[in-house]
Amino acid sequence: MKPHSSTGNRFTQFFGYLIVCNSQGNILGISENFSSITTGSLQGLLSTSVFEFFKKQLKLSAKALLAIEAIFLERSDKKILQQELFGIKHYLHIFRHEHRIYFEWEAKEKSYTKNFQMDTISFLLQEKTKSIWSEICTSIRNIIKFDRILLFKMEDSGIGKMLAECTAPNQESFLGKQFSEDFMPLEAINFYHTSPFRYSPNIHKQNVKLLATEEDIDIFPCQSSTLPELHIKYLKSIRVVSVIIIPIVIDGKFWGMLIGHCYKEKIIDFQKRQLCAFILQHAVNKYEGRLKQNLLEYHDKIKDIELDLKGKLLSTQSINCVLVQNMETLCKVPEADGLAIFHGGDIFTHGHCPNHEQIEEIVQIVNSTNKKPVFKDSNFTYTRGKSINPPLPFAGLLALEIANRNDYYVLWFREESISQIYQIKPNKDRNLLTASEETFRNSAKPWNDNDLYFVNRLSKLLHETIVSNSKEQEKFNEELIKLNNELEILTFTLSHDLKNPLAIIKLGTQIIHKSFGEEAVEKQKWTRNILDGIQSMETIIDGLIHLIHSKSYKFSKGPVPMVHMIRQITDEAKLLYNCKRTNIQFGKLLPIWGEKSLVYQVFLNVIGNAIKYSSIHESPVIKITSNQENGYINYEIEDNGVGIPGESLKNIFNVFTRATNTSKFPGSGVGLSLVKRIVEKLGGQIFVNSRVDNGTKVTLCFPYSGDIPTSIYTD
Repeated sequence: MKPHSSTGNRFTQFFGYLIVCNSQGNILGISENFSSITTGSLQGLLSTSVFEFFKKQLKLSAKALLAIEAIFLERSDKKILQQELFGIKHYLHIFRHEHRIYFEWEAKEKSYTKNFQMDTISFLLQEKTKSIWSEICTSIRNIIKFDRILLFKMEDSGIGKMLAECTAPNQESFLGKQFSEDFMPLEAINFYHTSPFRYSPNIHKQNVKLLATEEDIDIFPCQSSTLPELHIKYLKSIRVVSVIIIPIVIDGKFWGMLIGHCYKEKIIDFQKRQLCAFILQHAVNKYEGRLKQNLLEYHDKIKDIELDLKGKLLSTQSINCVLVQNMETLCKVPEADGLAIFHGGDIFTHGHCPNHEQIEEIVQIVNSTNKKPVFKDSNFTYTRGKSINPPLPFAGLLALEIANRNDYYVLWFREESISQIYQIKPNKDRNLLTASEETFRNSAKPWNDNDLYFVNRLSKLLHETIVSNSKEQEKFNEELIKLNNELEILTFTLSHDLKNPLAIIKLGTQIIHKSFGEEAVEKQKWTRNILDGIQSMETIIDGLIHLIHSKSYKFSKGPVPMVHMIRQITDEAKLLYNCKRTNIQFGKLLPIWGEKSLVYQVFLNVIGNAIKYSSIHESPVIKITSNQENGYINYEIEDNGVGIPGESLKNIFNVFTRATNTSKFPGSGVGLSLVKRIVEKLGGQIFVNSRVDNGTKVTLCFPYSGDIPTSIYTD
């Protein structure tokens, strides 16, 4: 979208003269103020040769005509000349814009060469300055003698802030004032961005009409182009008469602008305006150099943090463990007020965060609205969080989805930043605007490029770790397949090799059985054969046991989130045993230090038993809770089911053993035996307390590791 001046694209300011022609040199437009310095009808000049007009009426020099010819021949796109126009020295700006050529004159001021002290811009030569923007405001004001010079910075959110200021004595201060995004619409940004400076010596003077043969002549590239109507109205409302605006562009992006206000008409010579733009550009270059240096230092800092995290990730199988262990650092780098890790329903927090129920709702909102791994919203509470109760204790949210899993997030929170922001509103006089200060809430400091850089680097690191772990798991699976093949061969071998000793035992036993009348020597011979056969079987079995021990399953332990797992198991068990009416009461569900698949097997059996054996109760109730005590995480699963008789309780962990009152329920008697073996393999213990018709309570005790912070258990 191209911006146009406040009064349309058919008017210029009073201080300039403008001619627009096509590439053939025919005049398409001429400013009406030429009538005061030329003879004849301006309308009659339209569509005629611009060269004829220059030679006969303006009497341009041969040097100027050659420069103009170079523009037409496309040897040059822009020229600035000094030419006399009816006895007065003027600057002549000649430039090409799209398929048209523009000629713009403005008078040259006699005093433009007035000397100024070198110390006015000496700060540009210094290695370090405390406030480069304050010093640039002071320097520009010393050159152009305006009443006020301001430095305006526009944030990514569109809100602008006055960062620096230099004013004449007894003038109102604008320092620190913030203006809403309405103050700088895209049209205005484009208008200022496309010129080295914009200037009006008197915004109250009547503009000059452009007589034209075509409606679409665009004069916004011209020096005399009028300012956006929005800004003219606002400047009039604060009694400003003369204004200069110099844009600040960093990395090709509109960053802000230097603004000069004067309460009386003030003409600034073109060269002096160029000087101001030149000084500002040098200051911007210096500032940009600082930004790049700061960025390098920031990237070095991120690299150090990344290397530290990478080392920890390589030394453990648990990504979640490393994230929880480094929550303080992860929170501090993007300057967040709080951080949460959401992992399969388990939540770990650091700093100022919402409660766990709110975090679960936030994750649901992010999942439903975001299609990318990184989500950011500096106004999350205002735009999306109104439905969450009670009110959220933060305003801005930054979220990272880990490994494309919608149940695994790192969440950063920023608290509300209460701001006084000026809103631009129409005055009673419709030709004016006023800025009224209003209080804005539910907004946080915006997440910037550095924040996103850190989060994206973290995302990449975690992705690489997950891929690496997946490759290790794939390698383990290949070894497991190989082991299974070896066991298959072993099974075949055993089935073949055991036949011979078994045949001998069988035959010997048959002979003994039939030869009670024979000599004792003969009986001893067959007895020896039986013993030899048994010995052969023992040797084979011992070899099998040794092989199984040498090829035993190896696993690594880490923190296992339990909230999501236990809720999933209870939902599945209620469906399996057709007992949807079961009331599941959850307490605190702490993570366990173990191996996820083994832990899953333990709770699948124990919770499944609790739901199964209480299903005949009219109102089945299952209570699941955990606590931390004496170096263990203790889980209690209690039901109000049939219970276990005392005579069966002592044998409950034996394989194929079932309680005497469970014949009505399906089962093999293997579950609790398997649970006991797994729990002991994880270094834990299991206890069962029960009374017939009063239910059963199973207590599972898992040791927790000192390798991870206590907060992962106690949060």
